[in-house]
Parts: sequence; structure tokens; C-alpha cells
Amino acid sequence: MNTSSLPFLHRSRALSQSITACVFFVAILMIPLSDLLAQRISYEYLRTRDRQPNVFFEHHVVPGTDATGMNLVTTFRLENNFLSFRRMREEQQGDRMRRFYAEPTVRLDIRRRVGNADNNGEIGEPDPVITRTWSETIYAGTYEQTQSATSFHQNLITELLQPGQYRIESRARANSRTRRGIAPSFRIPDTTDSDLAFFYFLDEQSDLHPPFTSPLMNMGRNVYFGRDHMLAVWFPNLQEDAEYALDIHKVRISRNDTTIQNNVFEYDFDPDHMVTGYVHDITMVDDRPQLTLKKLDEERSSGTFYLLKIPNSTFENAHYRIRLNKNTTDGSTKTIAKRTYQSLWLDMPVSLLNLDVAVDMMRYIVDDDTHRELRRGNRQQREERFRRFWSERDPSPESEYNELMVEFYRRIDYAYDNFTTPQKPGYESDQGKIYVRHGEPDSRERTFPPNQPAREVWHYSDRSFVFEATTGFGDYRLIDRQ
Repeated sequence: MNTSSLPFLHRSRALSQSITACVFFVAILMIPLSDLLAQRISYEYLRTRDRQPNVFFEHHVVPGTDATGMNLVTTFRLENNFLSFRRMREEQQGDRMRRFYAEPTVRLDIRRRVGNADNNGEIGEPDPVITRTWSETIYAGTYEQTQSATSFHQNLITELLQPGQYRIESRARANSRTRRGIAPSFRIPDTTDSDLAFFYFLDEQSDLHPPFTSPLMNMGRNVYFGRDHMLAVWFPNLQEDAEYALDIHKVRISRNDTTIQNNVFEYDFDPDHMVTGYVHDITMVDDRPQLTLKKLDEERSSGTFYLLKIPNSTFENAHYRIRLNKNTTDGSTKTIAKRTYQSLWLDMPVSLLNLDVAVDMMRYIVDDDTHRELRRGNRQQREERFRRFWSERDPSPESEYNELMVEFYRRIDYAYDNFTTPQKPGYESDQGKIYVRHGEPDSRERTFPPNQPAREVWHYSDRSFVFEATTGFGDYRLIDRQ
């Protein structure tokens, strides 16, 4: 969902009176106090533990180039703030887009798992490790781009494998930084098995009709929180007299187990919407790994496809299990594909990582009595009041993502990033408070009166605020409202 254009927020001058947002179960990602040494958590503490660079790996299976083998396609995504950019020497800079460079590498180690003992009780020698590597020079034009968590580089590694069980280790390295991903048991299937299907999560919100090329989600075992996506299901060997049904359950993942909670989505496959006569592949298109579904140009088995939209915009910020069941004419039911994933909010405002911090920041938009009421009671009671406050002001209750609540907490982040001084955090400064309550001004005007401190005037359509420099370190105090 695009939060850069919010018509109902347009230059909101009375955010404290009309603030609105939703309760997309922020508590799912809020940190319990017991997990943080029972101390009072501050915004600054959350900043230090948030925004760790992400590296995503994901393994896919697509038809191979011979009769028995399958292609293992490992896609990866490296965020810019992981890549350890270096400044180029002046004579090396070709243009403004090439002032910094990074040289990451990705290594894939694939080992076939040893099978059962033979008749003599001996286990055969394991296959040698297959190692594949990728490396590339990546450029950035500004320092801000090198530190961005929302800019990233994507690519893939493909390897033809025979059916069997494999252990796959992925490793990304950028200078001294390393991220690893391990799939201890990954199956390359025999596609003659009718009890088999594969999921491909596609970064598309509108319906797809073959032939098509669509970007993969490519976020490991995650999807984007707050927006729908398409799901492509591949049946290598569909059983035509069977019925297929898909369900999605919210789950709670702990160290020891996964607890199935409520069912959030059910879908019965329509036989008339099954797609045949196409073959698929995963390749790089426009610098993104994409799934291509195209017409067969020769006589060979391609399997059957089914395409459906997943209403993920209505799902909470949580973990889920998607499952595909086959129901046969003899009354038996078998799960032929399943996957656990997270609806992940990549750019969650920092305050929302902790309930107490999120409530504390509301002091800028509510009166003292309301703020005391929001802070009263045990954790469950505080959470309920927090949710109720925002849900009552939700302009888009049909979705789990509420733009105005997000806008408020992003203003807190902006104020911290732009107005913090050695004396106080940005959201407590005069400029920070005005920004949080009124948003980005229509214009800013800075003047330097003779023998007087610098002044800055923020102009809005219906008012202006005048600030005066105090310490010379970017700290301004409010001296006038017009």
C-alpha cells in the first residue's frame, strides 16, 4: 500500500484531533518487558536493536532441461545497508551514480543427503559438495543510498539436480559481514508423484492471466505486510478426479513448537480454472527474479497451474501456515504442499516495536487525561485501549494497514532523525513537536538577522511557526506562532 500519498491526511493541521489508524496486531512484534531485562524500554534503545540489515534466501524448484532432473533456483536479496559500500577514488567515478561501490559474494553449497543402508548394512559414500558462487560490483550515488534498508540488490543461482534429499547452505558476504541460511533437508522431487504441488509467491496485487512474467516476492519465507499478492500453484502430475482445497491459518511460533491458531482464509479450487499447456521458469528480468509462464513450444509434460489472489491486506502482522489438501474419491485427505511464512512489515516505525513506547509517544496528540487512561492497567488492558483508540479512528477498516497511524509514528522517526541534538531527542524538540503534530511544512525559510541568532520559519497554509537557534548545534526553540 502506498503511504506517500494520503489524501485524507493532506497537510493535516489538526493531527491531534483527527489522528487515525488501525490495530494490525502491532503487539505481535512488540517486545515484552521480560525479554528486555525488565527495564523500561526507551525509543533510543529500540533504535539500537532495530533495522538490522536483511539478507533473504529462498529455494524454488522448476522443471529441468532433461527428463529426470529439476532445477534448483536459489533467489537472494541483499539490502544496501548490508553491502559495506566503499567510496570510489575521484578518477574512478564515471558519473553521479557511481560514487560508492560494493563487491558482495553469495556462495551456495549443495550436498545430497546420504540414503538408507544397503543390504550389507553399509551406507554409501555421500555425493561431493556442489559449490556455486555469485559476485558482482554494485554502485550507489549517495551515502544515503549506501545505508538504505529499502534499496536492495537481487539475483539468483540455478543448479540442475536429480531427485533426492539435499542439504543446502547459502552464505552472503560483504567485507566482514556474513549472513547464512541453511535448509538441512530440501527435497528435489520425482514429478511423477501425484501427491505433490509447489507454491510460488508472486509480488502482484492484480489478477494474472497466462502467459505472463511476474516478480517473485523474494523475501525468504515472508510476504509484504499490508498488501495482497498472487499465489501460483504448480501440480507436476495433477490427479483429475481429486478435489483440492487451500487454507491459511495464523500460527504462533515459539522455540519448541508451532501453535495453530485461527483460520483466516479458505479456498476451494475450481476445476474450470486449472491452467494447462504452459511451462514455467525463474529467470532474471529487469534486475529481479521473476516467474515466467509461457506456452509450450514442444511436446513435453509441463504439469498444471492454478492462480489465485491471497487477501494478505486483511491479515495481521503475524506468522501463517498455508496448506494445500487433496481430497480423493475414496474419502481420504492428504496435504500435498504447505509452508509457514510471515506477513512482514519491513519498514515498521520504531515506536511500534514496543507497546509502552508507542503509548508514550501519543502524549503529543492526546490530552493528559486520555494519556493517563491509555497508560493505566496491566499490559493486556493497555494493549486493548491502544487498539481501541486507533481502530475508532481507522479510515480504512477493511484492511489491517492504517496509513494515518503509520504517518504519525513515521513523523516520530523523522523528528528523531532530523532534529536530535546533544541536548534532547528530536521528537522532544520544539521543531520535532511541531513536525509530529502538523507534518511537513509547505515551505521553510531560514534567515540570518545581523547580530542575532539564525531564524527558521515554517509556513503552512493556515499558520506559520518561527524558530530561533539556541546553541548553534541545530537546536531551535519556538518563539512565535503566526
